Amino acid sequence: MNRPTFCKGTATELFLERGYAAVPISLIAKQANVTKSLIYHYFSDKRRLWLAVREASVAVYAVRQRAVFSSTETEPTGKGVAASAAAYFSFLQKQPDIARMFALESFDGDFEPGDIEQELQASGIAFVKKLQSSGGIRADLDAGILLAAFNALIEHWFISQERVAKLNKKRKGPSLDADYLDAIQKILSSGLRPL
Repeated sequence: MNRPTFCKGTATELFLERGYAAVPISLIAKQANVTKSLIYHYFSDKRRLWLAVREASVAVYAVRQRAVFSSTETEPTGKGVAASAAAYFSFLQKQPDIARMFALESFDGDFEPGDIEQELQASGIAFVKKLQSSGGIRADLDAGILLAAFNALIEHWFISQERVAKLNKKRKGPSLDADYLDAIQKILSSGLRPL
């Protein structure tokens, strides 16, 4: 493994554990057994390292989401929104710590979208608008807010599922995940039908 990749891997572990704001470059350097100047050489500053970590995390998900956006099968109905939500849910289900990292970033007030996230947001908005113009979903909803609502519900699940499972006396795991995804899709999709 090359040094930039190793530094990024170490930073990823620390950011997942503590959040961006709580991890100084000196700690990343110490854990990676490299100098701070080497990290600055590769990433120029902590912010660039953070963006590289986040972009690498999102890149895997982006492949799947792009496939949903380009699919002609999902064009005529709200099923496209459900497929898009399922892709994001699956991504976080496989890497639930990413949701925690996003939450910590939000609490810290440090969000700055990377290139992949900006591209996905623009593609997602275009996708929703296409569904709206075809009559597949309600046209009176802001496309960006609709995406934000689905994303927030999905991210929140991976932050609070332990609590929800205990409060509802259910066992945490894939079946509870599936029940939650099914419920939010039904609730939101029913509200997406044209008036």
